Amino acid sequence: MDESTNGLDPVARDEVVELFGEFTRQEDHAVLISSHIVSDLEKICDYIAFLHQGRLLLCEEKDVLLEEYGILRCTAAQLSELNPSAVLGKRESPYGVEAIVRRDAVPTGFALGAVSIEELFIFMVKGNGGMAA
Repeated sequence: MDESTNGLDPVARDEVVELFGEFTRQEDHAVLISSHIVSDLEKICDYIAFLHQGRLLLCEEKDVLLEEYGILRCTAAQLSELNPSAVLGKRESPYGVEAIVRRDAVPTGFALGAVSIEELFIFMVKGNGGMAA
């Protein structure tokens, strides 16, 4: 389905998402959804594929993505301590750096927050470095 909840009011959109969820709870049912409404994807999908400018940037089980990546808020100096391959994308501001990082590549002592699928997509496209390059 292409943009199946686009243009619906929040109540109707929630009802459609709920219907998809009920349908896909049965092992022999599946739904393929193409959408820019990432919050709907997070509620419905077991697997996420992300296409940008005709390139497949990722295709992974949603829970694995949420477990594999975290958001790090730190200074530029602290970020420079990490292996560059651990950083999917970053945003710098006068207040510090936000970066999406691979959890397994971050040393203990760094506090990582949970990342949403939407944040993951934004950092992949707009973040400096990582897969966006």
